[in-house]
Amino acid sequence: MRHTILLVLAAACGDNGDRPITPTPDSPPPMPDSPPGPGLDDFTDAERALLERLTPLGPVPADPTNAFADDPEAAALGQMLFFDKDFSGPLVVGDDGTNGGVGRPGEVGKVSCASCHAVGSVALDDRRSQPNNVSLGTNFMGRNSLGLVNSSYYQWTNWGGRFDSQWSLPTAVAENATTMRSTRLDVVHLIFAKYRTEYDAIFPVPLDPALDPAAADASRFPPSGKPAGPTEPPGVFESMTPEDRLIVNRIYANYGKALAAYMRTLTSANAPFDRYVAGDRSAITDGAKRGLHTFLAKCTGCHIGPNFADDDFHALAVPQIGPHVPATDFGRFQDVNGLLGSAFNSNGVFSDDTTTGRLTGLVQEEAQRGKFRTKSLRNVAGSGPFMHAGQLATLEDVVEFYNAGGGDVGTTGIVKDPLIVPLGLDTQQKADLVEFLGTLTGEPIPAHLVVDTSK
Repeated sequence: MRHTILLVLAAACGDNGDRPITPTPDSPPPMPDSPPGPGLDDFTDAERALLERLTPLGPVPADPTNAFADDPEAAALGQMLFFDKDFSGPLVVGDDGTNGGVGRPGEVGKVSCASCHAVGSVALDDRRSQPNNVSLGTNFMGRNSLGLVNSSYYQWTNWGGRFDSQWSLPTAVAENATTMRSTRLDVVHLIFAKYRTEYDAIFPVPLDPALDPAAADASRFPPSGKPAGPTEPPGVFESMTPEDRLIVNRIYANYGKALAAYMRTLTSANAPFDRYVAGDRSAITDGAKRGLHTFLAKCTGCHIGPNFADDDFHALAVPQIGPHVPATDFGRFQDVNGLLGSAFNSNGVFSDDTTTGRLTGLVQEEAQRGKFRTKSLRNVAGSGPFMHAGQLATLEDVVEFYNAGGGDVGTTGIVKDPLIVPLGLDTQQKADLVEFLGTLTGEPIPAHLVVDTSK
């Protein structure tokens, strides 16, 4: 049975601006009926059920592991930290005139979060790095930087789900040798030097006065250092007392929590697709409507929910090709141990709620090999390149990849997800699907949220 979309999924509209009208069998529809017979605006019961799961995009889900997630002062501090380049260490790869680099090798203070999450892009993703596949921070990374707009709707953060909260992401980014190449002691000292007033106004334990280089006991906190890696001997960080290491780590976690509070403000909704389902029949083109029917039939196995992502991981067998792309990347398989071993995961001492159960039963297993998190399709039309290392340049490339049934697993040991099968779309259907994806671009981020407020 088919139903006209305007009758079954129309947004509530009030005759006095706030009281919803409930359609009855005798009340007229808000707009004229569809032409006789099944039309582009008519949907089966199964399609209607899927549409109801795709829109509207509601509030950002709560994060009980971050007590400051929705604190406006924490978000304001996070915005300052997001744009501040002083948190980055020395560049390994500099600007060669073609790669989009940000300085000369060895220079410090050249990379901020905004360097790979460009203001002005619809998704706040990487618009700078060249040749437009993997991102370039202090060095070339192994993956393409994901957009931050609507990123707070994900359960898992990053392509392989390396983080189970947004606030734990910056703690790894700042110290990663290819992104910002800093250390947590550098970060903590900089927060003391530049953002002490803002920090102390938000967090219950003020910054320790010994972080002042002029303090009599300043030697408690060396100017630079981070925990030694698995193959490194204990260093400066380990020379500190356990109590002082805890102080540093707590401030470092709060650095991440402030940034996460800011990222939670970066939301974009009310795309043409949302307006169409709410009753505006003219919000999308006929081609997009045809593409929507194809999408509902072919793509909702993974791209489901208001964020158009199932928060799960799938093996597509995307080939590891392109300049600076690592020869192998096993996605979830190689990221899960880092998550479980992190002091900043949701079960750790720095989590404000260790009872979420996010990590219950999670272990590294062979079935995770080659799996990557489903990317949201909201704002997708303006967020290329696509896939985890930017292997596909255009949406047309992406649709063709899925139409062919994904990639070739070869001898990688990857088992392709059974959902990934040839779609059998013809040329017109592929073009219509791309046109539909263009209707998922929402309203822009308010200008005041993407202004550089750093000191």
